Amino acid sequence: MAGIFQFFTTILARIAEFASWILAVVKRVFLDLFVFVQDCFCWLLDSILALAIGALNIIEIPFNPATYYALIPAEVGSVLGYIGIPQALSIIVSALVVRFLLQTIPFVRWGS
Repeated sequence: MAGIFQFFTTILARIAEFASWILAVVKRVFLDLFVFVQDCFCWLLDSILALAIGALNIIEIPFNPATYYALIPAEVGSVLGYIGIPQALSIIVSALVVRFLLQTIPFVRWGS
């Protein structure tokens, strides 16, 4: 009688092992599908941004501040560099760019 119970216990243990293996396989498949969807989304976003970069590179910008900065005498340029004018101008320009970008988003008209 003990042999029959041990036989059924062994069979039930094998069935439980098989069920846990199936569960692990299903879990791994769903995780891999999730990673695949993430990769597809990143690839699509990268393609769109590459297209946008290509479109923006086509546009020629007629204003180049480096040409005007080169006209400044060397002594004045070094003094401007010491007091931090280039950094201040880059901070101001980046703030203006952020402001204009926020103005283009509907319902985000902060400060105007």
